[in-house]
Amino acid sequence: MANPAGSNKLDRMTSVMRLNRRAVRILGQNPSSFTLQGTNTYLIMPPCDWNFEDRTTLLPAMLVDTGDAREDYVPYLEQVLRGNLSMLDEGNGPVRLALTDIILTHWHHDHVGGVPFVLRMLDKLREEAAPHVHVPVPRVHKFPEPRTDASFFERVRYVPPGAYVPAPQKQGLESVMWPLHDQATVAVVDPENARLVSTLRALYTPGHAADHVMFLLEEDQILLTGDNVLGRGSTVFEDLILYMHSLQRGLDVLSDRAATPLGVVGTPMSGMAGENVLFPGHGEVIPKGKDTLRRYIRHRLDREEQLVALFACRPGQKQDVMQAIAYPAKFVARLRCHQAARYAWTLRQFVSALYENYSLTMYPAVARVLLLHLQKLAASLHELKAAPFPTREAVPSMEWHALGPLVRCMQLPKYQYTDMPWPDVPRSEDEWRQVWDLPWQLVAT
Repeated sequence: MANPAGSNKLDRMTSVMRLNRRAVRILGQNPSSFTLQGTNTYLIMPPCDWNFEDRTTLLPAMLVDTGDAREDYVPYLEQVLRGNLSMLDEGNGPVRLALTDIILTHWHHDHVGGVPFVLRMLDKLREEAAPHVHVPVPRVHKFPEPRTDASFFERVRYVPPGAYVPAPQKQGLESVMWPLHDQATVAVVDPENARLVSTLRALYTPGHAADHVMFLLEEDQILLTGDNVLGRGSTVFEDLILYMHSLQRGLDVLSDRAATPLGVVGTPMSGMAGENVLFPGHGEVIPKGKDTLRRYIRHRLDREEQLVALFACRPGQKQDVMQAIAYPAKFVARLRCHQAARYAWTLRQFVSALYENYSLTMYPAVARVLLLHLQKLAASLHELKAAPFPTREAVPSMEWHALGPLVRCMQLPKYQYTDMPWPDVPRSEDEWRQVWDLPWQLVAT
């Protein structure tokens, strides 16, 4: 989900867009302040020239994410499966693409809510197909995570068993989900030319969600980022430490890969040497993937530095606060040298200072982000959780953090669930009211 700046208008995106010879993007028809123009779903197929009349077989394809529970998304997907790239070509022509796999980046409703609608539409296509045309029953893939799977299974509760290929050794609702694991691959091969292949490699990258997975389209060196990176603004996350590990993992993976071939819609026709394209979960194609991942990591570090810098300002002293946000390194240096007074701040004051121009509807989301940053700053670097996958580097942080915890919450809320010396993330509105005005102080020496 996005964390945009509220009132800015978004550029219009076409509902169906062929991005290159392997990928078609279909918008989920669910625009909002959190989903930008809507959820991006991607149909990945072997490279083709879209001339289906010359084929004797269906071209297999994989669908990454299904949008929200919206009826108006499915007609667009259906038209693409019939070989049409525009709803202007509406009609019930023959099926041209065989949807073999549905692959989900994570459990959030705007990515999995459309699963029952897609499966129902595929049932209809099978019933309508000519006797000699085999429209396959798809497999549904998701990274297993006990904390999120119950929500997914509830969404597919009424899907009939014949609408999907059941996962081996699974019973009941659990048979809907083929469990993904880190580095697993799902591929489609053109039955008329075995050399034409498209492969998605799963990269477990939690943080935005506990079950979040990015996918590398190996033949084109394109990273499908899910909600870890968006085409505009930043994203929210459940766990900042894991999220930063995951951003670094995406950067590491792309750094070991060749550049994306030229010719992706929305990218320059030249000047892309050494870069990799990102297909985000929301928003436009991102031409400079490695640069964007570095920028996302840098944005988190900049926010961290701004939080620390604000402790040199009296809350409400607008001119100093604006300067600390604009030039945080200068204020952090003064704090380190004990050349500035240190003031207590509350989460409410941090939100008001850093997100003054944001819509009030965004405040709950940004408050959560800032609380996770404060938790990170309240821990020593060696206390931060390790990544659940091999990493080249520790979680990035500002240099001063290496000496120990930088901040402390001077009073814990009544609801506290753990023995951590900082407030746990609230789970209700009442708990958020307890956290808003707790005082935080800079404790670094």
